[in-house]
Amino acid sequence: MAMNAKRLIGAALALAVVLTPLTASANPDKMSKGEHRQLQDLTEKSGGTIQIRWDEQHGTPSFISGKLSKPLKGEPMEQALKFMDTVKALYHFDSAKKTFRLRKVQKDELGMTHVRLAHICNNIPVWGDELIVHIDKDGVVRSVNGEFTPDLSKNTERIQQPQLNSDTAIEKALADVKPKQQDGKPTAALFYFPYPEPDVVTLVYVVTIRDMSVPAEWKVFVDAMSGDVVHKYNNLKFKQKGS
Repeated sequence: MAMNAKRLIGAALALAVVLTPLTASANPDKMSKGEHRQLQDLTEKSGGTIQIRWDEQHGTPSFISGKLSKPLKGEPMEQALKFMDTVKALYHFDSAKKTFRLRKVQKDELGMTHVRLAHICNNIPVWGDELIVHIDKDGVVRSVNGEFTPDLSKNTERIQQPQLNSDTAIEKALADVKPKQQDGKPTAALFYFPYPEPDVVTLVYVVTIRDMSVPAEWKVFVDAMSGDVVHKYNNLKFKQKGS
């Protein structure tokens, strides 16, 4: 997903954080009391050294760094969820346990643990959303980064159950891309797709079709309510461009 320009904000004092234009609209008056309070708390914990980059399209942080917590106990996932609950006002969700699913835990040679969290809503994953919580060997959260779409529960109230099944979605996708030489059986997985704007959310089946004649690994987004193809791309070409 495309992201607009980001701003890097260094906060020396809690008061400075509160008074600095931090929101996507650059208007601190639109920030809630909870957002102000959590920014102030983070600044105090870090000794005034936090840095924040904001995703102006989503209005949520894309990067926060500093000494962001006290030493946290428990397994990495438990530590990550405890921390995320302390900043939920900044990301606009109610409960970390209901909002995130563990994707992967990685440890590096420096003793840092990197917890990758998938965003879920109504037990359905959100396409493109992932936050990574970086925790040092003492259990202190040092940074969090990634993309997160806020207020999903508001924008998905009417689309919590698909009207189509996965087999029908695959048929729709095959009819659209018309593969000449399939490699394996197509697969379909249910996602929320916040596109082209974060508040325009579609419940989709992401259908993967491999075609050796192109070659291609098509990702076809089929609206799970109407059956319309709302987006598609060749994932092989995407990987080559990003390599």
